[in-house]
Formats: sequence, structure tokens, C-alpha cells
Amino acid sequence: MPTLALLLGAAWGWWPSRAIEDVAFAVNVGLLFAWGLLAARAGGRTWGSSLKIGAADAPLGLAVVVANAVIK
Repeated sequence: MPTLALLLGAAWGWWPSRAIEDVAFAVNVGLLFAWGLLAARAGGRTWGSSLKIGAADAPLGLAVVVANAVIK
């Protein structure tokens, strides 16, 4: 659903279609952080610990992107 929303946003002129990759990248990093935070909170962690886990999830996603670029 996030990808569909991003593509529709580009079609509706919320951002230029050439910038969709940058917008998608930023949204996906934000989602990784949020999902890590929410999963940690659901697991009973404190807010401080959950923020650290969310902050660790985002760079892991960035590492996957970099690894994919290097492999290709």
C-alpha cells in the first residue's frame, strides 16, 4: 500500500515523478523505523529501548539497499 500511495501521489502532482525514488526511499526508511518502534513496544520494551531498536532498523534497511546496488 505505501508504494501505491507514493505512485498515486506522483500522479496527482504531490511531487515530481522524477523525485519518486527519493520520496519512496525516505518513506521506506521512515516505515522501517516506525515498524521497529511499534514491534518493540508491542514486545513490552520501554520507550527508550524501542527508539533504539527503531533507530537500528532504519540503517539495516539502508544496508540492504547498498548491498543490492553493489550486487547489481
